[in-house]
Amino acid sequence: MASICRKRKFRHVPTFQLCVQVQYTAVGCTRLSQLSTTVIDQMNKNLDLHNIPETIQQLDDYSVDLGFDTFRCMELLKDVYSRITNFEARRNHDERRDDVDEQAKYAKMFMDYGGVEVLVRLLMFNSLLPAQCKHSQDTELQLRVKSLILDILCRFVSMSMGEELSRRLTERDDMLSYVFTLLGHGKTCITACQFLEDLLQARREVLNLASIRNLRSLIISLDDRKLANFCRILAVTISDLDIYENKSSLYAQNKQKRSTGFINVRDINQELLLNIPDMLSRLVNIACARNYTPRFRGMDSELACWMEWIENSMADDDFESPTIDDLDEFIGGISAPAAPGGPMIQQSGLKISTDLILRVQVVYVLGLFLVGKHRKKVQRRLADLHMVSGLSELFDQFIWKCQSHRNNSQHRLRGHNASCECSPEVALKIQFLRLIHSFCDHSDYKHLLLSKSELNEIKRINTKAGPLKIDTLDSINKQLMCKGSRGLLTKIVDVMKKEPTASTFRFWLARAVESYLRGSTSYCDQIFLLRRGLLQHIASNIVEHDIRPKEILQSSFDLIGELVKFNVEAFKVFDKVLSSTERLDKFLTTVDRNLVDSNMFIRSLILSLEHFTSVQEDSYDYARKESPLLMFVGRFERQMEYLQKLIILINVQNLTQENVSCLNTTLVFLMFANQKNRMPQYLRALAQERTVTGECSSNCNIMKNFRDLLLFWQDHYLHKDKDCSALEKSSRISFDYWKLTVNMLASDDRSLDTAAIHYMEPDCSRDC
Repeated sequence: MASICRKRKFRHVPTFQLCVQVQYTAVGCTRLSQLSTTVIDQMNKNLDLHNIPETIQQLDDYSVDLGFDTFRCMELLKDVYSRITNFEARRNHDERRDDVDEQAKYAKMFMDYGGVEVLVRLLMFNSLLPAQCKHSQDTELQLRVKSLILDILCRFVSMSMGEELSRRLTERDDMLSYVFTLLGHGKTCITACQFLEDLLQARREVLNLASIRNLRSLIISLDDRKLANFCRILAVTISDLDIYENKSSLYAQNKQKRSTGFINVRDINQELLLNIPDMLSRLVNIACARNYTPRFRGMDSELACWMEWIENSMADDDFESPTIDDLDEFIGGISAPAAPGGPMIQQSGLKISTDLILRVQVVYVLGLFLVGKHRKKVQRRLADLHMVSGLSELFDQFIWKCQSHRNNSQHRLRGHNASCECSPEVALKIQFLRLIHSFCDHSDYKHLLLSKSELNEIKRINTKAGPLKIDTLDSINKQLMCKGSRGLLTKIVDVMKKEPTASTFRFWLARAVESYLRGSTSYCDQIFLLRRGLLQHIASNIVEHDIRPKEILQSSFDLIGELVKFNVEAFKVFDKVLSSTERLDKFLTTVDRNLVDSNMFIRSLILSLEHFTSVQEDSYDYARKESPLLMFVGRFERQMEYLQKLIILINVQNLTQENVSCLNTTLVFLMFANQKNRMPQYLRALAQERTVTGECSSNCNIMKNFRDLLLFWQDHYLHKDKDCSALEKSSRISFDYWKLTVNMLASDDRSLDTAAIHYMEPDCSRDC
């Protein structure tokens, strides 16, 4: 209480006397609240400060007063909130920019005069005051005050000066811990989550959840809605997007991982969360809940349903005009004033959009659990929780047709063209497909995406698979499979075939199906999808359209590669799609122009060619004399052209998770060359090539770049078990042979004609 007395003492000292006292004692005012009312009024009048000093002074008084006037405090905060918030309907760009400039100006002045520090003290007032109040409970009104404070802080953080503010606030560990305690209250849960999410995203280091006191008991105590909201924080703390200090190159990531003291906090956080009882089961129940989004009979487009719901809600709101705040219905982040200084009314539109966002976060977090080091354990637990059948039922509720008529501009957002797919549900659909992709990735439970009747079809195909037969189909738990006649896999394929060529969803749909096929190639799964016309659809789409988005092109090539790999029947279907010279040339030209995107398809071609000519020998004549694609890739000159271009496209510094596959594709060519004792021939031809474009400018540089890539490969893959097993399963080449070939190529012995260094001049060992 001494600080309160000192504050009041300064406030009542005449200004002149105060200046003299400061000169003698070097002790003076440190906060606005210590200045007299006269000085505050004069500051506001002369500097046009929008009453900011007076507002901050009053809020500061409340921050140290246990029995402060909550209603008056709320009015002050609502005034601050209204000055940084737009309440007007959508207007032209210039008017909106003027509003934003005014809001930013107000926010900067509020921060410059210490307003943020006052808000933080007011937020934490009952945790900072003397011991006698430490057991006091926040009243409902106090929670409303704290929720509004958090909302104001979130808006400050999102403004132009927010980066510096975020940095300062993230250094307050005491404040972070306190805001976590507000997650358990309905009135503060949404705004506390938003605030923590914003701060943690701005924080350089990933937050170690083990440092938060009583986190386990907090999560257990959260109801489903609060847990879903909490997933916004989990998404930041278990994602691997920032653990390598924004290093996108694999070389830089490897260097950091090998450095002393590097700790993967993401894995620590994942393990902590997975050990919380019923954590995964609750998330699955939320993700698969049947109550969904607005749907109206007779409306076949997603936006039409949403617009109908919005119009109905607005019509109801016109007849509801509450004049006072409804305390019981208040929820921070959903309740907001409709006009400056107006009552805090729960916004039905904000509520349903928040519900949708929360489901997106839950689905996203489930996907993140599937990409960590506990992936196999999580795949098993999610399968046992009937997640796949639940997602299959949720998939039935999606409307993939965004607009009824492409040329209908009635529901189109301003600045968006007729082909735009923006909609309230687009994020959920994308995260849904990402979850399926991660669940199927090298999974023992991928066949749960089938229905029981489809599994029987797969089994019948499998009996005719010969050496490609798989023996795990009888061990599938049918109780965990999709219900009905069509499984989730078939539903995804059907949607993909109806999507426009440049649709955003094509990438994610293709990735989900490709993940199902990835790993040990399964003949019966390939034939199952061939019967549903998937190969014909994807290949025809490439040939008949000029696909611009590289992501869609890459996913299409990857999927085709998995569909045809080691499967002569699939190649024959492919031949029919490329039946004319014109279509074949168009396809091969697209491959050549997009080598990074098509390299997995090229790898599939060379793997299949070797399989048909050396393992499945009854297909030898087809591969060497009948198949245009296999004959094309079987030519030595064509293989050398691909080798040269792939090596030019990459170097150690620009290798990422997306293009490292180019290096592995070059090794596939050279492993088969080594099996036939033709490695020197390939290396000699490679060294004699002259580059025209790319990172290298001479044959010397090509070989040096290639050798650097080989040394990187040794360092990278010998420390990553997952990638090693994936390479072995997808290529049917033992990883020992991968290592043997790379060691041979990367040898330091210049006398060996199977080593890259043999074809380099001595001065090539220096930097080029």
